[in-house]
Amino acid sequence: MTPIDIEDEPPLELDDADRAVLNARIRDARASVRDIATETGIVANRVDDRLTRLERAGVIRGYTARVDYDTLGYDVTAILRLSTTDDAVLERLRGDPRFIAVYAVTGRDDVVAVGKFADTDQLNSAATELLTADDVRAVDASVALDAIREFEPFELDAE
Repeated sequence: MTPIDIEDEPPLELDDADRAVLNARIRDARASVRDIATETGIVANRVDDRLTRLERAGVIRGYTARVDYDTLGYDVTAILRLSTTDDAVLERLRGDPRFIAVYAVTGRDDVVAVGKFADTDQLNSAATELLTADDVRAVDASVALDAIREFEPFELDAE
């Protein structure tokens, strides 16, 4: 697998007002600009300007629903670690809706993917598909026993 270039762009500088607006949005992505203004004490048009700037800079990359997959019958969460010879594996995993997170990583493995499956038969099918691919050398799968914390955003500390 070819090494991934990690860009050396400096992080976006945030002031206390940016952090306050961003933290309010993290706590409630559906809060109105007016609600955030009331919470933070920042004038509404400035809140809107800051949110627009954070969105354009890629800090806020969209708004999504947080889905409880267990409630929908996807009871098996699996972490798959792959050793591969080709970056095309990353794109195949990215395009597979069963995988909710895919990472190119350093270390013994090349890829780590987190998947949601209705049952172990679906997990076994996905693992078999990967294992039989010419560009996958090895797959190691672990089933999560319980999700203690999963994809929860965290608030930023003031500096």
